[in-house]
Amino acid sequence: MGNWVEIALIIPDSLKDPVSGALSELGAVGLWESGEPAAEHTRLIAYFESSVSVEVIRDAVNLVFDRAEEVPPEFVCTPVADRDWAEAWKKSWGSFALARRFFVIPSWSDVEPPDDRLPIRIDPGQAFGTGTHETTQLTLQAMEVWIEPRHTVLDVGTGSGILAIAATLLSARAVYACDTDPVAVEVARENIERNETQSIALMCGSIDAIAAGSVSFVACNLTAEVIAEIFPEIHRAMRPHGLAVLSGILTVQSAAIRLRAATLGLAVLEETTRGEWCALVLRKK
Repeated sequence: MGNWVEIALIIPDSLKDPVSGALSELGAVGLWESGEPAAEHTRLIAYFESSVSVEVIRDAVNLVFDRAEEVPPEFVCTPVADRDWAEAWKKSWGSFALARRFFVIPSWSDVEPPDDRLPIRIDPGQAFGTGTHETTQLTLQAMEVWIEPRHTVLDVGTGSGILAIAATLLSARAVYACDTDPVAVEVARENIERNETQSIALMCGSIDAIAAGSVSFVACNLTAEVIAEIFPEIHRAMRPHGLAVLSGILTVQSAAIRLRAATLGLAVLEETTRGEWCALVLRKK
């Protein structure tokens, strides 16, 4: 008998986040996405200690599917021997092109980027932002189009620091980054040093510490709920005619965010989508 239990599920992309959240809450020590077995579906692999109750996990996942009125997935459970999880994770994550101009390289890799792409060397640690999630991709695509060298950029909820690093590579005049999670700030600090972008001003805190009217471009890849909560602060921090790109928003939440933006005097310039996610580019009137 192995020291761990591997649970493999094939789930619709629309349920990837709630299922991943349920598995994490039940003590998953690792969650990996392994290919696309069918259109708009993902194979999700979770690892648990062998003492876990598979039935409890099954019930929690089935509840997510029941609420979404979807047929519960088949569970494939396999005992596995102990392993070096960090090394196994590293082997599962390689370099890849991101948006039109970037190339993400794991911190432990010596791969060189293509000549026409800007390298971002990332070790995500315990922070969000490797570039593989649709919301990060949407944000970076918008930043490539809308950031200008004259802009002062603020990355709210910086996570791994990937957006702040990208803003520097896009030649923004100045870049600031903040996060309320001290662990994320430390991860971001290491990635900033790794990419030799120490000019980024990094702080542990939120946007309420930013002076009014001080930034001309805000990058905010969080969730619709958090964005709605800090929306007045985003508006306050922006200069007149400043821009903001907001992501982490489900397409079904777009209308509510658009309405909230309008009440604050923010005009929607662009909306892009990828899967169930969207990003909005706004301008302060």
